[in-house]
Amino acid sequence: MQEETVQNTYKYALCLVDITKLGTKTFSYLIPDDMKDVIKIGQPATLPFGKGTRKIKGYVVGFSNYLEESIKAKYIDELLDTEPMFTLEYLKMLEWVANYYFSDLPTVLKTALPEKFFQKNLKNYRKPNKELKVLQVEKSKNKNTLTPEQQKIYDDIKKVNAKTSLLYGITGSGKTEIYFKLIEDTIKEGKNVLFLAPEIALVSQLTSRTIKRFGKDIVGIWHSTISEAEKYKVWQKLRNDEIKILLGARSSVFAPVKNLGLIIIDEENDSSYKQTMPSPRYSAIEVAKKLTELNQGAKLILGSATPDIQSYYEAKNSNSLFVLNKRFNNAELPKVKIVDMRMERGFGNNGIFSQYLTDEIHKTVQNKNQVILLINRRGFSSYTQCMECSTVIECPKCAIPLIYHSQTQSHRCHYCNYEIKNLTKCPKCETEGTLENFGTGTQRVEEIAGKLFPDYKIQRLDSDSLTKKNEHFEILEAFSSGDIDILIGTQMIAKGLDNPNVTLVGVINADLSFNLPDFRSSERGFSLLCQVAGRSGRGKNEGKVIFQTFNNSNIFLDKAREQDYESFFENEIEIREAFDYPPFAKIIRIILSSGNNFRAEKSALEITMRLKNWINKQSLSERLIVMGPAACVVEKIKGEFRFNIIVKNKLEEKGHNIILSFLRKIILPNDIKMVVDVDPMDIL
Repeated sequence: MQEETVQNTYKYALCLVDITKLGTKTFSYLIPDDMKDVIKIGQPATLPFGKGTRKIKGYVVGFSNYLEESIKAKYIDELLDTEPMFTLEYLKMLEWVANYYFSDLPTVLKTALPEKFFQKNLKNYRKPNKELKVLQVEKSKNKNTLTPEQQKIYDDIKKVNAKTSLLYGITGSGKTEIYFKLIEDTIKEGKNVLFLAPEIALVSQLTSRTIKRFGKDIVGIWHSTISEAEKYKVWQKLRNDEIKILLGARSSVFAPVKNLGLIIIDEENDSSYKQTMPSPRYSAIEVAKKLTELNQGAKLILGSATPDIQSYYEAKNSNSLFVLNKRFNNAELPKVKIVDMRMERGFGNNGIFSQYLTDEIHKTVQNKNQVILLINRRGFSSYTQCMECSTVIECPKCAIPLIYHSQTQSHRCHYCNYEIKNLTKCPKCETEGTLENFGTGTQRVEEIAGKLFPDYKIQRLDSDSLTKKNEHFEILEAFSSGDIDILIGTQMIAKGLDNPNVTLVGVINADLSFNLPDFRSSERGFSLLCQVAGRSGRGKNEGKVIFQTFNNSNIFLDKAREQDYESFFENEIEIREAFDYPPFAKIIRIILSSGNNFRAEKSALEITMRLKNWINKQSLSERLIVMGPAACVVEKIKGEFRFNIIVKNKLEEKGHNIILSFLRKIILPNDIKMVVDVDPMDIL
C-alpha cells in the first residue's frame, strides 16, 4: 500500500466527518507535533467538534498549510488506527467520480463508505447476528470443463491487450463458465476479483454458484440490502486481503478490493448500473473502467446476451468483441410465438391471458415443468379512474397516476411514495363506488393467475413482494427446487435465472417497454424480451416463449422473436448516428426545478441562452449541441415542476469539461434546484 504521510511538511489535516443535520462535510484540523510523522490519508481519528468536550469520528482525506484567518482550527484528538482504512489511490478514484459526475467528494465518500465508519467506537461495532444465508452454500466437488467454443473464446480473451473486452453470448451459451476460468487464473496470479450483477436476486444466485466453485472462505458479498455491520465486516476482510472474489450490485464498485486484477460486469446493458438518485449519479461501468486505469494490469470484462449499443459499437471497433453464438451443449433456442391480443378481443376474450398462453401453462405444469410470467410493471393496475366524472387519481406531488396495490388496499406513487389507503370515493366529485382500476401490474396478474390455476403453486417476485431479508434468495431457491410452478415478476426475473426445468415463458404485455418517449426505449424493450425468452429451455426439454402484444407490426418485436441482436444493432446504430445519440455523442442532462412552474421555466430559458452564447463564443456549436429547454416527460415530481436541457457533446473530455465548468459558475436563487446527470440512462 502506498502511504501518504505528512513528514513535518503540513500544518492542517482535512478531515471528513458525518454530522446529524449537517450531513457529510470536511473540516480542517491542526496536526499535533507527535502525529506529524505518522498521520496518513485514510486514517480514522477522533476530533473535537463544536463547543464543550464533544468528540466525533472522522477520516483524514487531505493536507494543507493554509486556512482562512477567520477560522480557528482545533487539534486532532487521537488517531484510532495506525493503518489507513482506505488508500490514496482509492481517494483519487473517488475524486474522479466527484469531478466527472458533477458532485463533491464528501457526497461521494458518504456513498462509498459504510455508515459504521462514522460511529464513535470503531473497534466495538455490533457484529452481524448471523451469516448471510447465501454464504452458507458448500463447495461442490464437480469439475467443470469448457466446451471447444468456450475454450476458444477464453483463449482469445487472454491474448487481447485491451483494458476492456465485451463477451457477447446468446442466452444459455455459458458465459459464466468463461468468467469462472478467468477468475481462477486471476487468483492463481495472486490478484483479486470484483464481480458485478445488476439485481440483488441475481447477485445471490451468482454468489451461490461462485461458492460452489471456489468455496466460501474467499468469497464476499456487497449490496444495498445487507446490513451496515455486514458491510463493515466485508470492508475489514478486504482490507486484510481475506476476500479474493467480491460479488455485488452497483455500489460494490466502491468496495476497496486490494490488488485488483479482474472486474466482471454481467448483464452490462442493464440500466441498474446507473444511479439516478441521489447524487452522485454514477455509472458503475464507467467507474469500473477508471479502476482498471488505476490498477496496473487489471482488466474489465463486460458480458451480455443483449449488449448495450455503445459497448457493442466500441468493442467492435477496437477488436475486443468476443461472440458465443451457440447455447451450451448446442441446445436449441426456445421457439417464440407472438399472440395478437386484438384478435383475442375479437373472439370475446377480454382477459389478460390469451387462450393459447392459458393452455400452454396447463400443459407445462402438468408435464412437471415450470413457468415464468413477465409483466414489467409493479402493483395491481396502471391507473384508477372515476367513471362518474372521468378524473384519474393522481399523486398531488407528482404529475403521474397513483398505482393501486391490492394487498395493502392502497394507491401509491412510485416516485415519492405518497400513499392513500382504502380509497372508496372519487376525491373530486365525491361519488362512492365509481372508481375502476385499469391496466395491469404484477399483483393483478398474480390474482388472476390464482383464479385461472387454483391447483398450481404461484409466487410473485418484485420489489413490492420482498418484505424481509433474504426473501428474494428464498423465493429463487424454492423455484429452483421445484416448489413453485409459476413465477410471476418484473424485469427482476428476466436476467440470470438458470433453471433447467423452466420450459415456458409468457410475456403478458410485450409492448410496455417500447412505448416510453426515450431514445433507449427500443433497446430496452428488445433486451428485456430476449433476456426473459432466454430463461426457457435451458435443460433437456424444448423451451417455448409467448409474447402477447397489441401491436404485432413492431419490427423490434420480430427481431426479439428471432433473437437477432446483430440485425437489431444495425437498425438502431443508424438511428443513433442520424440524431447524434450515444455512441456518437455523450449526453449531459440538466434539470431545473421549482415549486413555481413559471420560475422553473424562466430559469431554464435563461441558463440555456447563456450556455448557447458561451458555446458560440468558442465556435463550438456544431460539436456541443444544446437542446431545449422543454418540460420533462414527467413534468412534476415531489411538488417540483421540471424542465430539461439536453447537451449532446461530440468533443468527449474537452466538451465535458467546458460544460461542467460553465455549470459550476452558475449561482441559483434559493427556490430553484439544478440536477446535472452525466450520461443519463433516460431523459424522462
